Amino acid sequence: MAGGGARGGRTAEWRVTMRISPTMLTTSGLVLLSALPLAAQNDATPPTPTAAVVRACDAAGGLAVFKRLGVLQLQIRREEVTQEGVVTDMTKTISFLAPGPTPGRTEDPQSKVIAGDDGSGGWALVNGKADARPATAYMVKRLLATELFPLLLPFSLTWDGVTVTSVTPAEVGGRAVWRLTVSLMPTFFHTPQISTTWKVDLDRRSFALLAAESPATDLGKGLTADGMRFSWREPLTVRSVRLSGYQRIVGLDEVGREKSHSRIDHVAYKVLPASEAARLFANPIPPEERPKPPGPQPPRPAGGNPGP
Repeated sequence: MAGGGARGGRTAEWRVTMRISPTMLTTSGLVLLSALPLAAQNDATPPTPTAAVVRACDAAGGLAVFKRLGVLQLQIRREEVTQEGVVTDMTKTISFLAPGPTPGRTEDPQSKVIAGDDGSGGWALVNGKADARPATAYMVKRLLATELFPLLLPFSLTWDGVTVTSVTPAEVGGRAVWRLTVSLMPTFFHTPQISTTWKVDLDRRSFALLAAESPATDLGKGLTADGMRFSWREPLTVRSVRLSGYQRIVGLDEVGREKSHSRIDHVAYKVLPASEAARLFANPIPPEERPKPPGPQPPRPAGGNPGP
């Protein structure tokens, strides 16, 4: 759903997931949380950011165990409802080498696009033909990060370019949580429509992942991209690692109110043999046909949410 339209105009973006409001990434499942005793809520000494991430990963099976999964493939069935009530369905496949996001590969049969990054640069085939755009070299990794970051929480909190800056006690739906403030590098996602400051909620006792939220983004010139609220359910166990088989994303307006625009991802996971890595991730385009590396990218504007 990342990369949706911005109000006040349209911006041409790489198609990633759904066209849902540009910044949809948080949890509506917060209302399902149960309450802790008031005394426990008031007597809360936050863990350090590092400790919180370690505890969250341990609660999901452990970071070391997750890394040992090797090549993991996600089969995604996606249902989107636009703000106007239009329903669309699509499927896609994403493969990556844990912990992600690269080496990785994404396959979109609807748009006939296969794109990958072996860790040294991206490539893409559009309807079987090489994508000659220079931006492909760095854009594929951002596309993979956009898709995988919420689905692989809390493990994705350990990726390069991701920093947990603070942990504070909070309460959601009567349930005590640790709220992590997460800062992502300006070029982390494929589009500036997604905020690079997130909040991730963990159960205060178990450190289990509960919710995440990305606020609405001011794009400038009167344009605002919607925020996103993520929630997960239907936990699946993949070799002792707990991952979500269901992700729901709801759009948020500028003040955090939920909108009609939403998306549901049904996800199935499969561990592939290590021998599949070369076939999946290596660049199939002959060197002489590959686009030249792009030049230096212009600096992002200072202040507010970063621009492109």
